[in-house]
Amino acid sequence: MNDYKDFNHLILLIGTNPLPNFVVADYFLQSNLNVQTVWLIHSEANKLQAGTDGQATNLEALLRKRWKGKHPNLRFPCEKISLSDVSDAASIRSEIERKMLRRWSNTDTFHLNYTGGTKAMATHVYSRLQELQKSGQRPFSYLDANNFRLVVDDDRIIADDLRRKVRIEFEDLIALHDFTRKNQDSPVDLTDAEQMFKRFIEPGKKSDIKDGRWLEAYLAQKLRVGLGGKLNNEKGILQNWEIGRSDWRTHFELDIILLHGYHLTGLSCYVGSKKGEAKNKGFEIIQRCKQIGGDEARAIVVAGLEKPHTELLQEELEYETGGNRKNVLALGLADLRNETLYLRKIEEFVLN
Repeated sequence: MNDYKDFNHLILLIGTNPLPNFVVADYFLQSNLNVQTVWLIHSEANKLQAGTDGQATNLEALLRKRWKGKHPNLRFPCEKISLSDVSDAASIRSEIERKMLRRWSNTDTFHLNYTGGTKAMATHVYSRLQELQKSGQRPFSYLDANNFRLVVDDDRIIADDLRRKVRIEFEDLIALHDFTRKNQDSPVDLTDAEQMFKRFIEPGKKSDIKDGRWLEAYLAQKLRVGLGGKLNNEKGILQNWEIGRSDWRTHFELDIILLHGYHLTGLSCYVGSKKGEAKNKGFEIIQRCKQIGGDEARAIVVAGLEKPHTELLQEELEYETGGNRKNVLALGLADLRNETLYLRKIEEFVLN
């Protein structure tokens, strides 16, 4: 067996976004039948710091749903360890020793993925476990989220493009962050949507075109046909989800959702021709996608802008969000007039 998979304790550091933890856990549970215990090390909520116990609880619920009864050795519940001060080295080492290591036998082996949590958590948990590292073992890894790769300490890639190995349903993805869906599917007449689309892409002002639901429906259908089979997700294209939390008085909406494995791209539709409004739509979809899918989530805004304004929108969204073309894509009327063009742009943006 590969030395980096020969372990029975998987240790994860839980930060504010538990998605990377799920990706790592799901990959190792697929590839290592020896895993017995998943340890979730999280910050304790107190006067010193915010807690991530909720994220750990949500992650455990998803792992239980996914793996209980399907993995030969995995035990539930997961072991959750709270750290009372995630900035203090002595405290971290003491609590790791008392709450976890004293419960291990001499034959136990481990793997730490230090992607999540704070820098201090990663540094001091790593340091303590490094003292237990046996010769020839590679028990430490991190998730290279920009390239979707799992890498061990000697820079060896042990899993390339995890989007093709790990998938998640959108309902489970939002549940990791305490969100639920607030609406139901409501069908749109695709024949009417097609007619509206033809009018929409014609040159000239179209002030009578207001509601954008038909554009969502039209593009979602085109994407299902042109892109659906290339996504590593059976339910990888969804439309019109209103999302909120139990403690929120309001909610937000994602027009179109694209999931490649676990990687989220959100698409926002704006039928107007005002660049300022299109930019606001862009800012919102970028923020919402990061809120659900992490910093690596991507966003697309489709607007009723002609080419010069679309290009300017792309530049402004990149610059003002501190991002780059890899994470945001603006499409306008010139793109929509060429179906092959806009489908190819979206495919390259989502998959690459």
